[in-house]
This record gives sequence, structure tokens and C-alpha cells, in this order.
Amino acid sequence: MGLLKKIKIGEVLTDNNVFLAPLAGVGDRSFRLLHKRFGAGLTFTEMVSAHGIVNGNQKTQDLLKLSRKERPDGIQIFGSNPEIMAGAASAIGEYPADILDINGGCSVKKVMKTGAGASLLGNPNEFYEVVKACVNVSPYPVSVKIRLGLTEDRINVIENALAAQEAGARLITLHPRTAQSKYSGTARWEYIGLVKQKLKIPVCGNGDIRTEDDAVRMILETGCDAVMIGRAAIGNPWIIRNTVRTFSDYPEKVVCARPTKHERVNLALEHLELICSLKGETKGVRDIKKHIYRYLREIPHIAEIRSSLFKIDSKGEAQQKLESLLEIFR
Repeated sequence: MGLLKKIKIGEVLTDNNVFLAPLAGVGDRSFRLLHKRFGAGLTFTEMVSAHGIVNGNQKTQDLLKLSRKERPDGIQIFGSNPEIMAGAASAIGEYPADILDINGGCSVKKVMKTGAGASLLGNPNEFYEVVKACVNVSPYPVSVKIRLGLTEDRINVIENALAAQEAGARLITLHPRTAQSKYSGTARWEYIGLVKQKLKIPVCGNGDIRTEDDAVRMILETGCDAVMIGRAAIGNPWIIRNTVRTFSDYPEKVVCARPTKHERVNLALEHLELICSLKGETKGVRDIKKHIYRYLREIPHIAEIRSSLFKIDSKGEAQQKLESLLEIFR
């Protein structure tokens, strides 16, 4: 039977139904390319400011650098003004993307205070206007990522999901926590099932997927069409590979190999090379530190070396320290 399938989002057909989440400050091109190689069926950019796109901000444009090797891929934008969001949606046609994703789930205070992110969920009618404005002009099908609502006493996920569908969204991704909860507590997967029952468009579930077995449980318990893996994929693209394999072989139970110490270090070295080639040495070395800790976190007895990697300031130094670990593991 299998659980692995392609998902049709508008006219876009994904490679499979194991998606990589948009991760602010982490999900750059190097990160996406590696996870694509490990089997991600769809990837997304970090969230990008609609104002930044419309105003031609250089840092914003840097976030929009895409590779055709990532495709199918999506650009995620955030904002609150329908006119500005429409301007950004129209402008992304210049980039080799496949999907426009609207961020309706970011719970970071500086984003929410502008009315963007999860703040959009406070009023389903206004949320509809934002989504509709983007759908009207976007060269790509529109998807939307949302939460349950703002607070526990304002859970209106069904209203917002239906509003997005009515506005023309072609995929809904739900992280079933409130904005108030951020990432605390347990993701309430039952709401993914409720949304799936109400909508005609594909529904993707997100939240608390830490292993391939979690991904299987989410599909079976909620009936969602796809899963989206976020924080668990940092320094761990093997979770993507193992989820794809487990979905493909289901209901046969497969034992997925865990990465060895050598595989972890070698992939960290590869990621270092890739990120520096794309961003330059200074920025690449700075940004790889967010990933190296995760690559090495399950390797015992290297706490001191792992801590020293945060003090590196050159690619050569980083390579030397990582390669020294390969010698230790022999």
C-alpha cells in the first residue's frame, strides 16, 4: 500500500509528501539543497518580508536566491497589508520557484506586532483578504501555513482554514499549537484531522515529528496528505531520508540505519563547503555554527571540541577541527 505519494498543489506536483519546513535563520539554500538530496519532496525558503520584496531590499533578495536543483520549491512571504502582499506575490515571478506560501503561523513578537505571521489569524475575514489578494496576482499556486489561533480561548483554525481555501489557497499546512503556546506543550494533532475533514484541498501536518515513526503516526491518526518536518531536520537530513523510505515501505516495518559518527562529521564538512561557496567564507562560517552543533549533538564525549567550534572564524579552522574528529573516531 505505502504512504508515500505525490501531492498536487494547483498544477505543481511534488516529488513526494515529505516536506521540509521553512525555517527562519536556518533554511538557507545550502540547507535546502542538502535536504533535497536526502529526498525532501518540497522545500521552502526562510520567511521573506513582503515589504522587503516590494522595496527591493538587498537582504531580502539574498533570501530569495534559489537553485533549480531545489525544485519543486516555495517562497514563503509574511506581511499583513493585502496590497503590499499582492505586490510581493506578483514580484516573485522573477524567481525560479513553484509555490507562494503565506506565513500565518510565525509567533515571534516582532513579526506579530506588525500584524503579520500568526496575527493574521485573529480575524478570518481579514485573513481571507490577504490570501485572496495574493491568489489574484501570484504566478504560482498559493499555500498557507497556519496555527490553531492566537490563544487557547481564541482557537479558530477551522474558520481560518476555510477562509484560505475559499480565497483560493491550494494547500494548508497546520502547526497545531496556538501563537501563545509557541513551541511549548504538545502539538494537538487531532486538529489536523479536523481540518482535513473540512477541506477539499490537501492538508499538510506539522509539529512534533522527531522520527520517521512520528511521521507515520501523524498520517495514520489525522489522515493528512503530507507531513512537514522542521526543527528535527536541523543537522539531521537523515530524518527526511528515513521518513521517505518508511512511507514507501509501509505497512512493512523497516529498520532505518542511523547515521554513524563519520557520516555526521563528513556531512558537516560537506555543508561547510557548500554554505561557504554560496555565501562566502565570512558569512558561511558564521552561519554553519547553527548547524554544526546539531550534526554533532549525538556523538558522545566531544563536548569540548563541539564548544570550540563556536569560536572558529575561518573555513580552514572549521575544517581542521572537524577532520580531527575523524581521526579520533578511527
